[in-house]
Amino acid sequence: MHDIAVIENEQSRRYPGLSVRREGKAVVVHIPVRFHRRNGRQMILTDGEPAAAPTPERDANQTLIEAIAKAHRWQEQLESGQYAGVEDLAQALDVDRTYAGRILRLTSLAPDIIEAILRGDEPNGISLRKLQKNLPVQWDEQRKAWL
Repeated sequence: MHDIAVIENEQSRRYPGLSVRREGKAVVVHIPVRFHRRNGRQMILTDGEPAAAPTPERDANQTLIEAIAKAHRWQEQLESGQYAGVEDLAQALDVDRTYAGRILRLTSLAPDIIEAILRGDEPNGISLRKLQKNLPVQWDEQRKAWL
């Protein structure tokens, strides 16, 4: 029981409302939390923890980053001859051919726009949905539209 008291004392300053108790052989830890939504993601915050200030690493659009990574991986698979074409790729990945084509278009994004997205400093209004619908092929046009 001494160990539980030490844990509770050390952590009670950091987490107000923290309680630790023993129920038979089990140790029950109670930390009051609240739920917070940021950039469409659900976050769990303890009551003693302020909502984190926005930072590029925290606010990076993970959905968009993952889609760009997927696009480049798929492009490599096509270029290496692993798949004969987009239809074969889509069939192998069990996705719609038009979805595969929309994702693959992300490989034509301007390098500076990709870098901004990876830093979490993506241009205002840019989203995966918007890029899939209207992505200019030329980098200058992309910059005009998004930067």
